[in-house]
Order: sequence, then structure tokens, then C-alpha cells
Amino acid sequence: MNSFELIQKDKTAPILKVSGRLDALSSTNFELAVEPLLAASRFLIIDLGHCAYLSSAGIRILLKTHKKMLAAKGKLIITGLLPEVFQVIEMAGLHHIFNLVDTLELANAEIEQLQSDCAEPIDFKTGNKTFRFRTSCKVKYPLLFWKPIDMIGCHELVLSIGYGASAETELTEDTVHGLFVTAGACAGFMPDDQSIPADFRLASDAANIAVLSLGAVSFSGQASGVLSAKELQLTMQEFISASRQAKQQQDAEIALMAILNRDPENPSLSIVLDVEAEKHNRELWQQLPHFHQQIILKSGANNAVGLTFKLETLHQADDTTSLSKFLTDSLSIDNIIALESISVDEKLQDPIAWLFFPQGIEDADSQRLKIETNDQLTLEPYQRFLIRKLYADAARVIIEPLHGGFSAQTFQVASFDKHGRKLRPTVLKVANRAMITRESERCQQYALPYIFNNSASVLGTEFQGDKGALVYNFVGIGGEESQLKWLAHSFQQEKMELLDPLFDKIFLQILKPWYGQPVKTNIFPFKDHDPTLTFFPHIYQTVSDLFSISADDQYIEIAESGRPILNPYWFLKYEYPKRREQSINYFEGICHGDLNMQNILLDENRNVYLIDFSETKPRSVISDFARLEAIFLTDNAPLENQDDMDAYLHFVNAFYAAESLHDIPEFTYTGRHQEKVQKQVALALKMRKYAFESVQGNPDIIPYYLALLEWVLPVVCYYSLPEMNKRLSLYISSLLCEKVYENF
Repeated sequence: MNSFELIQKDKTAPILKVSGRLDALSSTNFELAVEPLLAASRFLIIDLGHCAYLSSAGIRILLKTHKKMLAAKGKLIITGLLPEVFQVIEMAGLHHIFNLVDTLELANAEIEQLQSDCAEPIDFKTGNKTFRFRTSCKVKYPLLFWKPIDMIGCHELVLSIGYGASAETELTEDTVHGLFVTAGACAGFMPDDQSIPADFRLASDAANIAVLSLGAVSFSGQASGVLSAKELQLTMQEFISASRQAKQQQDAEIALMAILNRDPENPSLSIVLDVEAEKHNRELWQQLPHFHQQIILKSGANNAVGLTFKLETLHQADDTTSLSKFLTDSLSIDNIIALESISVDEKLQDPIAWLFFPQGIEDADSQRLKIETNDQLTLEPYQRFLIRKLYADAARVIIEPLHGGFSAQTFQVASFDKHGRKLRPTVLKVANRAMITRESERCQQYALPYIFNNSASVLGTEFQGDKGALVYNFVGIGGEESQLKWLAHSFQQEKMELLDPLFDKIFLQILKPWYGQPVKTNIFPFKDHDPTLTFFPHIYQTVSDLFSISADDQYIEIAESGRPILNPYWFLKYEYPKRREQSINYFEGICHGDLNMQNILLDENRNVYLIDFSETKPRSVISDFARLEAIFLTDNAPLENQDDMDAYLHFVNAFYAAESLHDIPEFTYTGRHQEKVQKQVALALKMRKYAFESVQGNPDIIPYYLALLEWVLPVVCYYSLPEMNKRLSLYISSLLCEKVYENF
């Protein structure tokens, strides 16, 4: 049986209890029961605790009621939803629209709070003009000041005025600054250079717009009240003067306002800061010297600064309309026709203004995510901006650098909630937009479907201009004391007895789904392994600057060789392009693409985590093994003097004489770093063993040498390596090129 019972009438708000089914048959009677309650109260509670069925007709009545109460500056609260009824509302996407609470007690408490914030409008005169001020919020919020230099999101600023620039690009000496305002998901910029026109930025999400601020003030709370005028015609100066009287009544010192000119022929919205009293606020302006000098002191006798958005169409707004709703309705790319400096002489017609009277002044950093670094690490404004977006669920983060490559920076991040509890360990990577996008997509495409053993997953990505950042989350790691260290740490510190099972774990347990399922197909080794097509297009100039070697000379002489040797950079420049379309039928697998000991991490239990998937894709299955051999034998070669170099060259001549992938070359090293070189050789041979198994016993070593060249040739470009290692790479590259030249 269906029934609609009014169970509360005279207290905080009427409560309408619905029993039975709210469907097409009962919806008419339901609407008749609701209508008189809307006329009698701004607030209404509908109790659906005994409603077992909700149809689309019932949803329409609820939505219609919700909209009517919003228009009347009221509120509909729905309580007591049964799971099956909530599911219907959720499927319609209205669980984010309706105000849903669990119990009647909570609904009554919420409405009591809303009613306590309401106040009767106040009429007053300024000069010969009559104004009305309706208080809309008794809760006091502070004015926030934003110290330079900072990149700030519009979602943080909300309503603000500052001095700075749009933040699509990094801060440079050529950045043009000026007055800016933000209003919701819109930011307007008026450059100091008058030859550059004013501009604005809009987004569907305020978090996607940022400003480079040299100082700003903002107000992020609800408007203190709405000011309107009884007279239809007046100037902006008269309206600002009236706001000062309203400010005095509220016992406030600072006023930020959004003034709407409701002239149907020339509508506009102005964001204005009243600086009459603020000019003497030394404590505030000491924190914001650029803003004070460029904005406040230049305001002159007007005592007001701001910008005006000229609008194409006037959207409905009165003293019950929230500013956020008006901004959403009105500030759109097709409705803003111009951005101008405010004019206190502007004629306003039937204006209203949302006024913000903050209580006190606070440093905005006190309300933001706290980012801590060591003394050696300086984060750029855009990096801090991206960190705040990615770690929005934390109250504090500690950023420590892990590894910096040619095109990316990686950081270990310890994060904490507002109670000081440690959150999950994560790794942050910052690079260009294209790399971060590619890395996130390829992690999803190639890593997660195959690697199940404690794989890293991308927790989130954020972008600003041409920069991006992502956060890696590590499934399987836990505990407050968990620590992540690079595989490089184990490589440097541990003996082969410990490294041997560790590398077997990495490649035979965790990465085996990639390498253990090769597919035979046609591959193009000279195209796939050309370093000039990826990270090192500048390699020829680098070799010329470093060694005075021209890539146009086929043969060169270096002191270490004692004879003319094949110039590997000539081979790269002239032979690779000629052979680029040559294919071989070979084994292809999913490869990391840039596997090194700075993107394999271990926790204290020696669980393994892989990151950096920007280059991950199907390619020659032996690629990653060759990459690590280059790291073991070239990047980490122990070279401190010429004797070390001579001993090592004698060793590599024999090692790279191997004609087959399963050959065990003679160990001919006689230098003083016996233990270290033996360990590196053992690991390199381990890589060749994995490679041999991955190609199902195919002994051809030339594809392996080509994959090795991709990473030995560009060692000359590694700014972190000593020159002796770069000279070694030149020699080893020549040996490998000679092998390829003879056999391919």
C-alpha cells in the first residue's frame, strides 16, 4: 500500500514519509503532497526508509523538487534509502546531485545548521542611493595570501587577484607578467606590456588551469553576502562605496567582490579587490612585494583593482544565486567576448555583487600539501604543482631524488595523512607530456596484463603545459618501515652468490611472461636499434666535440687501438640507413626498452618492482638482456688510469671475439680489479644465457650485438660517466660494428 505522511511540520523542516512504491501510479499523489510543503518552507526532508520501489516517474518528481528548492535558496534532503532504491538513483547518476543522508537525525542537524546561517536582509543608504545586503554565510573564512614564486591551480585560488602570468610554459626571463584574476574554472590575464592583449583561460575542471604567481590574495569560502541596489542606474565607484559600508557592518577589513552588471545590452562580471584600507596593511604586503608594488601602489585614487569580463549573454542571477552557479553558467568560451581593466566610472544597471569579508589573513601554504625536500634538491614551481595534484590525498610528502636520466627525473616519495600516518610508498616520475602519456599507456598495455608478481602500477598522472608526472604504486609492499632501493645498490654492494639468485628471480619469475613467450616474426634490427631515432639524435655532434672524430670518416685511429679501426659513428650514420629496411625472421617479445638498474627496485624483503615503461613494446626478444650487458661491461668498467684501460681493452678484445650466443669467451683480464670484473662478466654471461633460452637455442649472436650497439654507441652522451668510459665505449662499439659489418 502506498502512503505519504507528514510526520514533522513545525520544527526544523517538514518531513514527508513515503511508504510502499513510488511509481507512475503514485507519483501524481506524491507531487500533490510535496507542492504545499515547497510553498511553506525553504527546506524539506523526504524519508524513503519505507519505500521499496522507485520508478523513473518518481525520480522525475524528486529531481523537479530538488531544482525548485535550489532556485529558492533552499535544500531538499533525502534520507533512509534502501539499497535497491539507492541503486536506482545511482544508475541515473543522481547520487552526486541529490543530498542523501543516512538518518533523519542527521538530516535535521544539517538543516538546523543551514537555518542558523540565514539572516534577514539589511537596507541602508550611501549618499542618495539605497542598497540591500543579504548575509549568506555566517561562517568566517580567512583571506589567503600566496607568496612568490609559485604555480597555483584555480581550484586552490577559487576567487583571487594577483600578479603573475599564465602557466602553460615554464617561468623564464621572457615571461610577461601582469594583473590576473581567477573565478572558478576561469582565469583572466592583463599583461603589463600594453602591446600584448589581455587573455583568459577556461577549463571544465578548475584544477586544470594554473597561474605563475608572483603574489596573490584569494578567498575560497562561501560569499559573506550579496549586495544589490534599489536604483537601476549607478556607477561602479558608487557600488564599491556601498560595499565598504556593508563591510563595516560585518566588522571586516578586507573586501573581495564579484560585481555583476545586469545591463542586458552590455552585461559584465568584474572581480574587484577594494584596497582602500589594504594599502596600509604592511604585514601582508611584506609577504607580497611584487603584488604590492605592481598592483596595490598603482591603483592610485581609485582604491580598487581588478578585471572585467565582458559577456555576450546575461544569465539569470539574483541575490539568492550562488556565485559558483553563476560562474558555471556564464563564464564560457562562447560567452566571454572581452577582458578589460575595471573602470570605476563604468555605468552599472541593476547590479548585484557577491561580497567576501574574510576573518583574518593566513599564509596559503598552511592549508596546502606540505612538500619537504633536502637542501640539495630544488623543485621547480611546475613540479610542486604536479606533486600537489598527484598527492591530493596526503597532508605532507617527503621528496628524495632517486635517479635523473636524459629526459626524466625520478623521486622516492614518503607521504603522510593529516594525522601523521604514513601512506603507501610511491615513486614519482617527472618528464615531458609525451613520455608520461606513453609510459602510463604502455604500463597498462604491456606490464599489468603480463607481470603479476609485485608489479608496479601507475596510480595517477597529471599534466601542466608540456610537462607531466606520474606516480607508481607498488602492489605487495607494506609496512611503515618499507624501503625501496635500486637494483644498482645490490649490484654495487653484493657478491655474485647473492646476485645470482636475485637475477634469476627478476628474469625467470617476474619477467618470464615477457621473454618466455616469444613470437617468431620479421624484425628490422637496424631500424629498431638505431639510437639516433630515440634519445640520441645529437650523438654525432657529441662525438665531434668530445673526441674530434667526424662521423664522415670510415676509419679512425685512437691511442688505445694502435691501428686504424672502423669508425662506429660512420657505420651508424651511413650503414644503418642503408640497412634500415633489411629484415630477419627472428624472435619478438615484449621488452622494457630501457631496462637498467635504476628502474628495477627492491624492498627490504627483496621483492622486485619494475617501473619506467615509456619505451615498452614488442621488439627483438634479446633487447633488454643486451641493454644490461652494456651497463655491466661498459658503463661500470673500473677505469681510473691508463693501466686500467689497457688491461680492460685486452679483456674486451677476447670477450667480443665470441661468434655464438652460447660461447663462453676466455677471461683474459689481468688488471687490479679482478673481483669486480669477474662479477660483471658473470652477470653479462647470465644475460646471454637468458637471451639464448629466449630465442629457443638460436646461436646467432649478430642480432644480440646489434641490440648491444643501441646502448654502447650512445655512452659518449652520458654526462654522468667519466671520459675514460666514453673512450672505452668508442672502442667496444668499433669491435661490435666490425662483427656486424662482416656477418650481416
